[in-house]
Amino acid sequence: MIKTKKNYILHGMKKSKIFFSIIFTIIIVVSVGVYFFLNKFFLYPSEKKAMEELNYAQQCLYKGDIDKALNRKKIKNYLGFSGVASKFPFTKSGNISKFYAGICYYKLGDYNESIKMMKNFSAKDEILSSMKYGIIGDAFTQIKNEKEALKNYIIAASIRDNEITTPLYYYKAALLNFYMKKYKDSKYFLKKIEKKYPFFLYKKNVEKYLMFIENKS
Repeated sequence: MIKTKKNYILHGMKKSKIFFSIIFTIIIVVSVGVYFFLNKFFLYPSEKKAMEELNYAQQCLYKGDIDKALNRKKIKNYLGFSGVASKFPFTKSGNISKFYAGICYYKLGDYNESIKMMKNFSAKDEILSSMKYGIIGDAFTQIKNEKEALKNYIIAASIRDNEITTPLYYYKAALLNFYMKKYKDSKYFLKKIEKKYPFFLYKKNVEKYLMFIENKS
């Protein structure tokens, strides 16, 4: 009796495993099918349209027409960076449009909107990611939010150690601390640049600020 009951349970467990394996396989097959269906009939056409709009907005930006690049005046039959970002948010073009829009809003002095756009931009490339947080830092500096500015400069500098973005954002953090008269913190970032990045573009400025701080103390 006990053996029969045990065999019955084991048999039931095997059936359950087979059942769940079948369900799992069906889920995978359906998911793959749905992905290809969405990609063919929805995502690809959206990506194509978004790319066309993005290219036109980029041309406007290169010509220096920032208002038109963003399409702030809501020109008909044209989206601009802000329109592409809002209408096609899940496409690659929609994503990079957020980055461009963030730059445009910054140049126009709309710093809060610039921060918003940059925060919504998803950067997989490490250099672009550094630039994203650097621009957010610049925007916070402009609206006198030094704490957030410093935080974003440090993030921007730390994403990937390189000879361009890392010393640049350490330099911006140093300058911000300097103008806040936090000379000790400013010296810390300037020393990091002096020690690790001897070919930094503003090396002479770094030396001047360090000399001033050291003389002051």
